[in-house]
Parts: sequence; structure tokens; C-alpha cells
Amino acid sequence: MLKIYLIIYNLVIIIFSPIIVFFIIFFASGKKKEFLYKFLERFGIYNLKYKNSSKKTLWIHCASIGEVRAVESILDSFNDYYIILTLVTKSAREYAEKKLHKANFIAFLPIDFYPIMRKAFNTFNPIMLILVETEFWPSMLYIASHKNIKIITINGRISKKSFKIYKKLSFFWIRFIRLINVIIAKSEDDANRFRFLTNKNNEIVISGNIKYNKNITLNIKRCDYSLRKNDFVFVAGSTRKGEDEIIIDIYNEMSKKFDFIKFFLAPRHLSRISIISKVLKRKKIKFSFFSSKIFDNNFILVDIFGELQNIYFVSDVCYIGGSMVEKGGQNPIEPAAYGKPVLFGKNMYNFKVEAENLIKNGGGLIVKNSRDLFCKISEFILNKRLVLDIGQNALKTVKSQKDFVDFTIKKIKENLKNVQ
Repeated sequence: MLKIYLIIYNLVIIIFSPIIVFFIIFFASGKKKEFLYKFLERFGIYNLKYKNSSKKTLWIHCASIGEVRAVESILDSFNDYYIILTLVTKSAREYAEKKLHKANFIAFLPIDFYPIMRKAFNTFNPIMLILVETEFWPSMLYIASHKNIKIITINGRISKKSFKIYKKLSFFWIRFIRLINVIIAKSEDDANRFRFLTNKNNEIVISGNIKYNKNITLNIKRCDYSLRKNDFVFVAGSTRKGEDEIIIDIYNEMSKKFDFIKFFLAPRHLSRISIISKVLKRKKIKFSFFSSKIFDNNFILVDIFGELQNIYFVSDVCYIGGSMVEKGGQNPIEPAAYGKPVLFGKNMYNFKVEAENLIKNGGGLIVKNSRDLFCKISEFILNKRLVLDIGQNALKTVKSQKDFVDFTIKKIKENLKNVQ
């Protein structure tokens, strides 16, 4: 039965792939450049020059930058292995190449079409496949299982919204997700969802979120961003449609009262930069593009990837995007790890446990609406002691959870012993 589902899945790829490619090339100009970048890797054609390496191979697969940052904390523990890191997005691949020097080979994940994926496995020849969070690809899982390659999911999560989809298609997914040998879930809720989808046939354990393990010693100074000592720096990170204009309006109102505020707005998707800049111009707000490196205005529109961590580091207060709209929020641990007060809306279901921990420990605050966000920012501007106290509570929350990484590393090593 599993083979039948795999055949059907691959037939769907054959039928719809040409349509998707045609749409990207001729109608989705924003995606075309990313799609064509390192195009051959998408077909399992790699310039892999490690054939003489005596080290055994671990294949780690992430989707985007967030997952790459999560695995940074575990890579140093596997120096005895040849690490192959595959990714889905162009931004994640560029980040890994420029800032992550712990993997031996970095490339795009090939299309999950059986012959292409099998070619990748034959090229990489891994002894273990490590999947980060929710990277489940049927052909990939089937081939790894068929080759008796141990499959482990780390920081495993299934959001409430995604679970509804998996549940409706459980007749299909249950057959493939159960091929994963060990699932290290980041919360009890995630573990329960995995138990449902696997009929409790897998080994499922709970580690907590390994993204808690963040490096808080960045070599960045406020003056690097033209910030003065007394500037109040607010960052809205990974914002979505519906939030950008809220941040812009708050800045517009505040700038009339405070001339020492600096607002950084970093949209989740850079394709929205032109839209946001038009809103700023329409509202007659002077702003600087981050890429210009000349911040002579108090509103800075972040138009490049890979800088948000640094901006969080030099900020006073941070807002987590995707949380005042129905997008589930982004990772609040990133600014919290730098001792910053964290604000977010009520829609944090993608990072429910992390948000709840920050609220419980006094390091994070929920904002109900745009007016509430305005009031809380104003309160922070007028009370520096409050900024320090809530920021320290956020940092303590992060530090209290760092055993999660050690647990994950230990579990991977336990399973490696059985495949040597």
C-alpha cells in the first residue's frame, strides 16, 4: 500500500510540476530569480568533492533560515562526521554559506521526485538523515527507510493550523511519517500531534525548543547603525501584511512627540518592500533603506536578509511579526536571547510554548491591538528601568531552557551508536 501511495504522489509531481514551473517563470517574477538560483541542485546534480573523506556522512535538512539557526547549536558536537546541509530557500542557503562555517557541504534539497531523490541519496550516502521541525518529504522518507538509514526529526513541531491539514490527509501522511525512527518534539502539544499521525508507532520524546540556545555575544555596536547613546530603538521583525501600516502609523504619531526614536521595520518577505515604501511615501514619512547603510532618517526599512539578529541586538524593545494577524507569529526567543523586552499579538500559535514562557516569566507582553502596542512602546520610552527589568526577565527565560540542546545532541548520539 505504501508503494501505491508513493507512486500516486510522484504522478502528481509529474502532472503539476510543469504547470508550477510555467507559472513561476512567466507570472511570479519575484520567485523566478530564487527558482533559477543554483538550478541544477534542484535536480540532484551536485558538485560534491569529498569522495576521499573517511568520515561518515550525516545529512541534515532544514527549510529556511530559522531552522538553520536552530541547528547551529548542535553542529559542533558532530565534528567527527561529514555534515551535508540541505535547504529549501535561497536566503537560507546564502545565510548558511556566508555565516555558518560548520557544515562540510551546503546545497538545495532536490525535488522530491523519486528518481531525483534516489540520486541524491546515492551521491551523499548518509548513515543518518536528520530533519528539522516539519520537513517531511514522502520520497525522501521512503528511500531513507528502504536503505535502512536512520531518520530522526529534531525540534519537531506541527502547528495547530497545519495539524488540521495533516489530520484530513492522515490516510496518506500516517504511512510516511511513521517511517521516521525517532521524533524529538519541542512540546507536549507537538508530541501528541505526532502520536496521532503515527499511531504511536514511532519513538517520540520531548526536548523543548533548541532555538533557545542562542549566541548572545555578537560583535555589534549601536554606532555601527548610526545610533546615538540616547536613541530609543524599536524593531518590528518579520512583519506581515496588515502589520506594516500599523507600525508606520505608530511611528508617525510618536515622531511628533519624540525626536530620539528609531524604528526598524523588517518585513518577513522582501517582495513587500516596494509596497511598504509606497505607503511610507504616501504618508510623507522620510525613511532610509537599510541596504544604503546611511541612516539619516529615524525610520529604517530593512530591505536585506540576515541582519535582523544584529538589529535585535542593538535595539531597546522588539515586536514579533505575524502575531497581530493570523500567521502564528515568529520565534520570540531571538530578541529575548539578547535581553530585550518582547511584544507580540495574540496569534502566537506557531510558538505557543515560547510565548507562554516569556509571559509567565515577565519577559514578554501581549498587545491586543495597534493602540495597545502604541501605549506599551510609549511606556517603555518613558521608563528605561522597565526596559531593563523586562529585558532581563526575557534573558532569564532563555537561559533556563538551554538544556534542550544537550538533550537533542545526546539523543542523536545514542542513535548513531546503533548505525556505526
